[in-house]
Amino acid sequence: MISESQMMVMELAGQGYSCAQIVIIGGLRLMGRENPDLVRAMSALANGASCGGLCGALTGGLCLIGLHTGKGLDDEQPLPGARTLAGALVKWFTAVELKGAIPPNCADIFEAAGQNFTCDDMDPSVGCGDLVAHTWTKAVELLRDNNIDPTEGREE
Repeated sequence: MISESQMMVMELAGQGYSCAQIVIIGGLRLMGRENPDLVRAMSALANGASCGGLCGALTGGLCLIGLHTGKGLDDEQPLPGARTLAGALVKWFTAVELKGAIPPNCADIFEAAGQNFTCDDMDPSVGCGDLVAHTWTKAVELLRDNNIDPTEGREE
C-alpha cells in the first residue's frame, strides 16, 4: 500500500521537483501556502547539495523544521529547542532502518542501494523516493511531538 507521503513524492517528482524541494513543498502544502522563491532556493540542495554531499531529503527536512522554528524577522527569536529538534532529525536519519542504516551523503545512499550516482538531475521517486517520503513524515512528526503545529506558520 502506498502512503500519502509516497504519493506526494511520486506526484512532485513527476513534475520535476527534487528531493529537497519535495520535502519543503509538502510542508508548505500543510500550511496551505506556496512560496516559489523558497522552492527555487531548495533546488540547490538536490543530489546532495548538487553533487553527492549531504542528502537533499535530510537538508529539506532540516529546512522544514527551520521554517517552523527559526528566526526570520529582526524582532523574533528562534523557538526554544530549535537546534535540538533539527539534531533529532539528523540522528533519526542516520539510524533509520529502511535498508539498514542510512549514510547522510547522497552518493553513499545511492552506492549502498547498488545504484550509480551522477551529479546530473535525478528523479527522486526512482532512487530514493521512500527515503524522501519517510524523511518528510519524520520532520512533520518531530514538529508535532514538540507541540509545533505543522499546519500553522510562524506569525509574520
